[in-house]
Amino acid sequence: MDSILITNYKPDYTNDIMTISIQINTLGISSQVSITMGDFNAAIAGGAGGTDRVKLKVLNTLIDSLTVLKPVTTNTKEA
Repeated sequence: MDSILITNYKPDYTNDIMTISIQINTLGISSQVSITMGDFNAAIAGGAGGTDRVKLKVLNTLIDSLTVLKPVTTNTKEA
């Protein structure tokens, strides 16, 4: 069973973005991700498997967004 569910998508043609709502059931995460319309259209252009390509693009965008929020830590040793 697929644990990633696209629950909604909303095009914003003025700003050229697609906002996609997702649920990752295995992690209990619900989120919204915005990608460019070009990236969205490229992901679905291949026909069969388009939904999987959209999910992959959404997950990669979500990972990139979360990585940016990760605080930078340094390990220092006292003499």
